[in-house]
Amino acid sequence: MPAGHGKRCPRCYWMDLFEKRVRLDCAAFSTPTMASHFEAFGQWLIGQVGEHKAAITIHRYLPFFMEVEREWKAVPSYSALLEHFGAQRLRKELLPVQWMQESGLAVPDNKAKQDDSERRRIVAALEKLPKGSGGRAILSGYHKVLMENFLAGKTSLRSVRLALSPAASLLIKAAKIGCIPPDQKVLDAYLKEKPGQRAALSGFVRYLRETHNAQVTLPKIDAEKLRRSRRRKLEAELIALVRRGSEKDDLSQQWIEVALAYFHGLPRRIGRAVHKGQILRDGDDGLIVTLDGGQYWIPALAQRALADMPHS
Repeated sequence: MPAGHGKRCPRCYWMDLFEKRVRLDCAAFSTPTMASHFEAFGQWLIGQVGEHKAAITIHRYLPFFMEVEREWKAVPSYSALLEHFGAQRLRKELLPVQWMQESGLAVPDNKAKQDDSERRRIVAALEKLPKGSGGRAILSGYHKVLMENFLAGKTSLRSVRLALSPAASLLIKAAKIGCIPPDQKVLDAYLKEKPGQRAALSGFVRYLRETHNAQVTLPKIDAEKLRRSRRRKLEAELIALVRRGSEKDDLSQQWIEVALAYFHGLPRRIGRAVHKGQILRDGDDGLIVTLDGGQYWIPALAQRALADMPHS
């Protein structure tokens, strides 16, 4: 027990110190609302960590609450907090944010979290090219066009990121050989390495033509080559699932999805939507999947292949 306090109990000492520090901190606010919020947070904090720790840590939370006051004069929505502070800063302010959520002042917003994640990934894509470089200028211009479409409600942040990332990769490849903007040779070489990005690059190729007068076009699709490539990938997935089948109990849904795509050419989204009621066992070695009145046979991954399928 600290000297000079006689026989006072430690809990009383720390509670008195806590209340004194809260009063001093509350005097820093310019609005009664935020002072009241800070005091309420302090009482909540005691319940979380006890009087001792609350007394010695309460002051560290003051700057966060004061910044909230400067920006909004009150606790705003969770999405506003996320946009202003960013997910990383909010994670550092875990206890104040938790109190705001439990108090109903800032209700968690999953979409806002997803959008913040997409924004950070978009920034990361832009930062792949040095500021002041020709490649960065082109990518920034394309980013501006994509964001205009987003603000007009024509696309999503996820789509912006999915379009920007391969554009950045193409520009990086072009910059390495001093070919900015990319020419047809660079584009062809890039798509030979990453044929799956052809569709994602279509908008950027059009942007290069229309804005930078680049003589580039997407090469024609070799349908048979693409079909063989997809089939090889599906086959590799099936083999991997078989090998992991004895180790994992959550693979049956993925097995249905990949097997329907491999054996019957069905889109994978169809397999993802299959539920137990659509599946019958055909002996020990097969499954029959009923879809829109048709029946599709696929081999069974294991005896427990239906165990983890979702119910209808």
